[in-house]
Amino acid sequence: MPGPLVSQAKQQLKVIIDAYLSEKDVDRVLVACDYADMAHDGITRKSGEPYILHPIAVSCILAHMRLDPETLMAALLHDVIEDTDFSKEDITKKFGKTVAELVDGVTKLSHSSDKEYNKAASFRKILQATLQDPRVIIIKLSDRYHNMTTLEALRPDKRARIAQETFDIFVPMARLVGMNEMADNLEHLCYQNLDLDMFNDVQNALVQTKPQRCKYQAIWEKHLSDLLENSNIPGRIKKKNNNIELLRHFVKNEINLQELTHSHAFEIVLQTIADCDRLVELLKDNFQVLNYQDHIRRPLPGGNQSLMLRLKGEKTTLSLTIQTELMRKAARFGVVLGENAPQTCRSAIQASMQNLHTLVGGDCAKTTFNDLLDYLHQEKIWVYTPQGHLHELPQGATAVDFAYSASLFLGNHAVGCKIDGEIKPLSTPLSSGQVIEVITDVLASPNPDWLSFINTQKARRSIQNILRDQDIDEQRLVGQQALNRALKLFNTSIHDLTDQNWTELLQWRHIPSKNQLFEQIAVGDLLPQLVANHLFAQDHHQDQASSRLILGTDGVDVKYAHCCNAVLGDPIQGHLSRRGLIVHRARCKNLLHEQQLHPENIMPLHWKDEGESEINFNAYLCIDLLLSDEQISQLIYICRKSKIGIESVRQYESKTYLSIVVHSRQQIAQIIRELRMQFGFPRISRMSAPLAVEEVSQAC
Repeated sequence: MPGPLVSQAKQQLKVIIDAYLSEKDVDRVLVACDYADMAHDGITRKSGEPYILHPIAVSCILAHMRLDPETLMAALLHDVIEDTDFSKEDITKKFGKTVAELVDGVTKLSHSSDKEYNKAASFRKILQATLQDPRVIIIKLSDRYHNMTTLEALRPDKRARIAQETFDIFVPMARLVGMNEMADNLEHLCYQNLDLDMFNDVQNALVQTKPQRCKYQAIWEKHLSDLLENSNIPGRIKKKNNNIELLRHFVKNEINLQELTHSHAFEIVLQTIADCDRLVELLKDNFQVLNYQDHIRRPLPGGNQSLMLRLKGEKTTLSLTIQTELMRKAARFGVVLGENAPQTCRSAIQASMQNLHTLVGGDCAKTTFNDLLDYLHQEKIWVYTPQGHLHELPQGATAVDFAYSASLFLGNHAVGCKIDGEIKPLSTPLSSGQVIEVITDVLASPNPDWLSFINTQKARRSIQNILRDQDIDEQRLVGQQALNRALKLFNTSIHDLTDQNWTELLQWRHIPSKNQLFEQIAVGDLLPQLVANHLFAQDHHQDQASSRLILGTDGVDVKYAHCCNAVLGDPIQGHLSRRGLIVHRARCKNLLHEQQLHPENIMPLHWKDEGESEINFNAYLCIDLLLSDEQISQLIYICRKSKIGIESVRQYESKTYLSIVVHSRQQIAQIIRELRMQFGFPRISRMSAPLAVEEVSQAC
């Protein structure tokens, strides 16, 4: 006989599913519930509760979203294969192939003693199963959400580890498939378990200012209600619980506590897109609009569509989300809606799924896992074909990346492109919302020079595969031509190279012949710009330590640009100049300008190890607070304790400017966290470079 807790949980599940499932489907779900109860009999969770309470809770979460009976049954059985003696075949015989495949899709792998490998292999398996049936990720996210609500029974270190994993993988995965309500709930729980002191400080600030916040919210609501009524626009205004959004901005160091408590948010749900557009024009006429973004025509990840505005009031700011009812539902549930979601939402999620499909193609589970992390945390852009098909690309992607995203044919035969109807070079970086048309020639083939400016693995692998399949004589000719183009920067050509030049190059690469050098260039194993740099960079004072930090730059003059001051761990790109290879932060404005003018001189760069180094880097911080002499003494003490050097502390216009010496980006993040905690959570921003007090800095 089940105990009272289990009986109560089963009854709760029955009440929820009775509201929308047929009697026959309700019976099927309850049979699966009894089967799971039997399979987990005698097993308890860390809290001491019967284990079956967990899968029932997961099924209830899904039932609240009105998922189909097969998904609910799989949720009830999701730990049976992993934790009991029952097999996939047992589930297939009892509940059918669909349920068994869903259960198998969320079941972890444990074939190796290497825990990291098992984790990586399990995530790849979940990705592969999700591509076959998106319900797999829906179950997995609901499973993780319930686990996150019951972490109190675990050790603090394990709670933090699970929360970090959730933040790194499951939160962005939820946004990727449009389940933003789930993502918000998971993110909130992550902050609570990762930095409880900061979380409590924010919550206390929100509680203490609640009466005043409610007062200002009522004023805003009255203004908005009057505007809708006077303009005869039917709709409803809903106060938005923006605590998670405020917490996110605060943790990311984008606002301080004072800004946090003076920010409000509302949703306005209207009947049509035309009404949404009309309301925006009225708001622009009646309020001071600080920011406006059209995400109906340019949807966010997961196909989240809305018009977003930020309005300035006398003492507060208001964030407004304007959308139709269907858009609101799609923004909350995304992939859960299936065919009932708007076409734009489905198209965006499908684009993301196609990128995931590219990630799971490799043989190495750990590589797949690392690629997944990179993909989930990249800033992304959304661009369109002339037919309106949406493509998701990493920020900084070029027209070549888009061509390969659209199809192998377009990529392999691209000779040019039109961006919003205007002819542009294939190296042009793209921006969200642009319409891209690729111009092709069936006789054309990939150019090895493209490898210096592309930003996606799909494009890189495709180009290298084509180049490697070329005839050996053709490879050598292609490599020779690519090197010749790189040498133009130094006003020379391949025919001007002396015997001594060739001897130096072959010794540098440890190869016996020129032809082998050309072959390496032709297949993308060696960038021709690096060969030219090795021979002709004017400043031969090579920084050996710096070159050792960056992959593929041994024997190359490496310097760091002073316009952006890259630090170990920053995303970086290289700019080939006559002075050598100049390292910039990836979004440096000077670098982007150079890419527009001379894309052939830009190349991707990667750190060998993004931990710590023995090399010193300069970094510059701005604290939005005028520190007292005593606080400056505390600041110096904290920096020295963290083994961070201080070059200067200056104050100007209610701000404190700090010049420090660090070993890595990780060290910068750590000192920012410590200083914020020490001085009451002011905003602390990293600047590009040291500036005169009259100037205002912009980061790369």
